[in-house]
Order: sequence, then structure tokens, then C-alpha cells
Amino acid sequence: MISAIVPTLRGQARLERNLRSVARSLEAAGEPWEIVVVDDGGGGITWSGAGVRVVRLAENRGYGPAVNAGVAASRGEYLLVLNDDVRLEPDTVTRLRSFFPDAALFAVVPAILSPLAVCGDEGGKAGVWDAGLLEIREAPSARTHPTFYAVGCCYLSPREHWEALGGYDDAYAPFLWEDVDLAYRAWRRGLRILHVPEVACHHEGSATLREQRTLDERERIGFRNRALFHLRNLRDPDLRAEALGALAAYALFEPHPERLRGLADALDPTRLAGASREGGLDDRAILEEVRPR
Repeated sequence: MISAIVPTLRGQARLERNLRSVARSLEAAGEPWEIVVVDDGGGGITWSGAGVRVVRLAENRGYGPAVNAGVAASRGEYLLVLNDDVRLEPDTVTRLRSFFPDAALFAVVPAILSPLAVCGDEGGKAGVWDAGLLEIREAPSARTHPTFYAVGCCYLSPREHWEALGGYDDAYAPFLWEDVDLAYRAWRRGLRILHVPEVACHHEGSATLREQRTLDERERIGFRNRALFHLRNLRDPDLRAEALGALAAYALFEPHPERLRGLADALDPTRLAGASREGGLDDRAILEEVRPR
């Protein structure tokens, strides 16, 4: 069974525009399916379509916790993680599903056709170490290739790997960098992530963040989670020292007050507690896997 997990916050109109395309693509794959819509505390979500269930959360906790709740309520051996503003092509699920089973593959990501990407496709990402921090770059390609992380608006992953990794880390709630963190932990275990540009979906583009969060909130939380990613994931002593130096420079010279607040939040010991220290690929090996090609 394939379970589509669709978190939403006051997204009834977006679901009405897009969810039928998800059902059609799942049906075309030719195996049992379900759609689990997670109402992330906003209310107002109604749906009576065949194969669709609505899980209602009592309060808004953010993207990662909502996806985790949807996964916990789902039954499928494969998880199709989607934003509520994503429309699938009829063959999207079929073609993503064809990459499995593969014990070494954590996720496959289609071309995510979106106005947010300079290259037009949000699906391909590369990681570059620059001035002491990891930078994310677009990585367009005409053929299937490794990608840094499975962009949260559309990817397919086996439940087995998702559960082994523990899903999204609540430390990044309510949004941003949770998908980067999950992917880094997958690469640490030697699991690959592939971008498949021959397969497509369509993304309206971060509708919930624009509608529900101010620019200052997005700046603060985004910078907090960028710092958290480095503090929670880096093991290499030299890279970790470079990252700490870069963050110290931000603390001294960053003029944007919301970013400074975000950095202070990232240094809160309660957010740093519980970071994984398991063995596996070292940081430099991971960076080699996800560099621009």
C-alpha cells in the first residue's frame, strides 16, 4: 500500500484544487492506496472522497510534527509525502514507485515544477561547504542523479527507512530545514536520495508560509534552524570548528535582529539535546555525495 501524507493548515481551497490529482495518480499505480490529510490545528478541513481520511490535530505544531502524525496514522509500506499545494501528473506515483524495492534508497524526488526555483525545478539540490557553513544550491539535471535532500513538498520513501530514522525531528518545528536534517541522517546511514527529473509534479509555492507567517517569523525560524542543523549534525572536528566560527561571526556582525534572535534560540540547550551521534558516513563523505555535479 502507498500512503500519501498531506499536512495542511487552513488549506481547504488548496486541497480542492490538488487532491483529486493525487488520488488519480495513486489509482493509476495499480496497488492499494490511501490519502491521510492532517489538519494541523487550523480547522475547517472537510473531505469525503473515497480513500481519504482526515487526521485532526488539537493545535498547530508545524510541518514536521504534522507529517509525523500522518505517518503514524497511515498503513502503507510506502509514504508519499506531499504539500497541500502540489498537483501530480497521472503517472507521477507509478514512475516513482518503479525505483523500489531498493534497500539502499531512502527517497525519490520528481521534478518539482515551481515558480520558486530559478531553474524551474525545486526537486534537485546540492550541498556546498562555503565560508564555514553548508549552502544549498539548485541542481538541475536532465537525468536521474543523487540529490542532497528530499524536498518536503513531494517524495516517495519506504516506511521502513522513515521509521528507522525517526521521521522529522521536532527540534525544527514549526518549519524549515527539517527535510534537510532528515536527509543528512539518511546519507549518514549510507542511504541514497535520487532526483528523477523525468517524472513531474507541480508546486504552487509555499502558500501556507506566506499566508500564515510574517516575514520576521520566517527570518527568525529559518536562521535558527540553519544554525541548529550544523550544531546537531556535524561530527568532523574541523568542519564543526569552522561552523562555530561562522556562527560567532554572525553573532558579532549580523545586522538583522530577527536572525540574531534565531541564533540565540538555536543555542538553547533544550533544542540541542537529543542530537544523534550514531556512526556512519563522515561529514566529508556526505558532502562528496551531495556536491554539485
